[in-house]
Amino acid sequence: MAEAEPSRSIVTLDVAKSNRSTCKATGEKIEKGEHRVGVEAYSGGHISMTWQKVVPFLEGCSLEYSKTNTGADKKTGQKFSKGDLRFVMTVKGSRVLLSVKSAAEELKPVLAKANGFSLLSLKGLEILQEGDREEYFNQFGVSKSDAKAYNKEHPPPAEQPASPPPAKKRKTTKAKAVKDEDSEEDQERASEEEEEHEEAADHAETACEQPKIGKKAVKVEEMSAYELERAEHIARNKERMAALHLPSLANSMAPKKEVRPAKQRGISSKRHKAPVEEAPRRASLRQRGVQADGAAVDTEGRGGHITLVNGEAIRYSDPSETVQPRERHPPSATDFSSLNGRPGSDAAFLDLLKAQTGPTLAGGKGNHPTHAQLSKLDLQENDVAKVTKNGIVHLAFHPCTDTLILAAADKSGHVGLWSVDGSATKENEGQNYENDGQAEGQQQSVKGDQSDKGEGEDLEMREGDDDGVLELAPHYQYISGLRWAGGRGICAKLVTASYDGSVRMLDPSTATFELLVTDPEAEYSAMDCLADASSGFVGDNEGNLQGFDARQKQLTQTALNIHDKKINTVNIEPGQEHLMATACSDNSICIWDVRKLSQGGKPVSSVSHSLTCQSAYFAPDGSQRVVSTSRDDTLRIWDARQDLIQLASMKHYNNTGRWVVPFRGVWGPASDTVIVGSMKRTIDVFNNEGGNMVQLSSEHQTAISSRHCVHPTLPILAAGTASGRMHVYR
Repeated sequence: MAEAEPSRSIVTLDVAKSNRSTCKATGEKIEKGEHRVGVEAYSGGHISMTWQKVVPFLEGCSLEYSKTNTGADKKTGQKFSKGDLRFVMTVKGSRVLLSVKSAAEELKPVLAKANGFSLLSLKGLEILQEGDREEYFNQFGVSKSDAKAYNKEHPPPAEQPASPPPAKKRKTTKAKAVKDEDSEEDQERASEEEEEHEEAADHAETACEQPKIGKKAVKVEEMSAYELERAEHIARNKERMAALHLPSLANSMAPKKEVRPAKQRGISSKRHKAPVEEAPRRASLRQRGVQADGAAVDTEGRGGHITLVNGEAIRYSDPSETVQPRERHPPSATDFSSLNGRPGSDAAFLDLLKAQTGPTLAGGKGNHPTHAQLSKLDLQENDVAKVTKNGIVHLAFHPCTDTLILAAADKSGHVGLWSVDGSATKENEGQNYENDGQAEGQQQSVKGDQSDKGEGEDLEMREGDDDGVLELAPHYQYISGLRWAGGRGICAKLVTASYDGSVRMLDPSTATFELLVTDPEAEYSAMDCLADASSGFVGDNEGNLQGFDARQKQLTQTALNIHDKKINTVNIEPGQEHLMATACSDNSICIWDVRKLSQGGKPVSSVSHSLTCQSAYFAPDGSQRVVSTSRDDTLRIWDARQDLIQLASMKHYNNTGRWVVPFRGVWGPASDTVIVGSMKRTIDVFNNEGGNMVQLSSEHQTAISSRHCVHPTLPILAAGTASGRMHVYR
């Protein structure tokens, strides 16, 4: 086994502080005061703490022998080799691997609360060999009499159970991806058929072994005299050409293709990496010619206590001691301090944010980019930057028009801020907009007159060497909501919510991410706030909704259970802010009147897709139309004024799989456009009637963009990918 890393706590035994959590193994509610087991696992596109009841959790554990040289002990990091015994904890479809020793240490407090569970009923115990059984019994404290009785009833096998050879991967297209509703029986039947085909192919390959000449394979006994003579000539000619070095000479004379290195803007630029100094090689005292001090271990006690011969006592950390987990989120306000910039660049970016005054974002008609303008956008190489280290899940343009500022949030709780034209020389200065009148003037204001900038500000941004991109870490987990908000004449503030149970607001005037509200139990999965950032609503992954007051920095009501499953989006109607739309994993879309919210209350209107609804957003023009995106491969437009009557339906492949962030269709600012990503690495731009679809693509966008936004007043579109890159089409 490979060298182990320092151990850490994997399993958490806790007492439920409320009755809002659900056992992921049985689906039952965990009552207040009941013991529960928590394990971090992949769920809903991010790593989060999953809770189970004690006995169902233990019943889901098992023992097995490693079939390959992959996998590692989650506690110590020690690698498993083929044939090693390992302990498996199954958490919501994910497998957590531990050695038997690590599992015994982690489950000791859990077993003390497991009334009615027997260690002899663990799955896989019957397949263990005699030595491995003895190790299991010793580590978990099974009495000798119970172990003897079990071995008598279940004699240990002489050898490990033979594992089948690994199945060969078959090429499949994205369009043929297996959907969530496929049953396990269908998948097992398909696997058996695949193995039969592979066995037949292996037999055919074994029976048809033959020498290859060029690209054709012919059996030797079937070759004619002419074919044998031809093969000899080919072999002789190859030997002559090799002796004259003709192949290498031809390669050296061939024209070489000019390879242009990919331009990299943003947080991962190579120039940001400081040179790594090589650490001095470690050497023993003998190799260094230093005489040993004569200190030797006399006795070694429990808990890491060691006594040397000279009487000196040393205590090392005990690996069995529990490690205190990190808090769910920063406990108070955090400073505006980037992970990649310098104090000069941070201060310059703050000054830039303070100088921008954001207009009210309420609905209404104005000079907004139309479908015709958005259909003709293009992407230049300088308009691509890596803004976050992990996948982008939310993005929004700052509402100002004189400087392009983008905010993006990722899966790890980080926020990236990008001044698009702040630190790069644009190559497309002569770009024209569709609207020759006002848009031309807006273009000039967005590009900015570089001569008008103060030398000090420009120098500070260049000293930071950040390409106008700053990465901040206001949260510790997946960010579930992000929005610029602020009234007329006030510099816009950035409001964010996260699965770490906190809502924060970036206030440029104080240079801090203020902590608005926090809930030790909730995992906020959606958020939206009013246009003036005075209040808002958050939804969690249990279907609960809560309101918050940003001025008082407190929750305004207890959690209301309005859905049976996770709330994916919360969106407030821009024209009438007492109306709110929610999209849920129970397939439903609901319209609520926040003035009448109560426990068990009914929505104003509701409708359902056939599969999970990923998002539902009101049109920004105040028409109360709602666009929804679902895993049933449709985008639909509804009329909230008429009990969510369907106005249009657009067929669109939305099954992104595990590694791509789910698609969410968004409105264009003029409310005549719906924009969504595509598995073909394009951006699909529909009109509001479901027809006239245009696809935007570029050689500079090499990945699928799942999340998009459009500037409120300029024909500029941003697309974010799972690699943290932002692409600005204009």
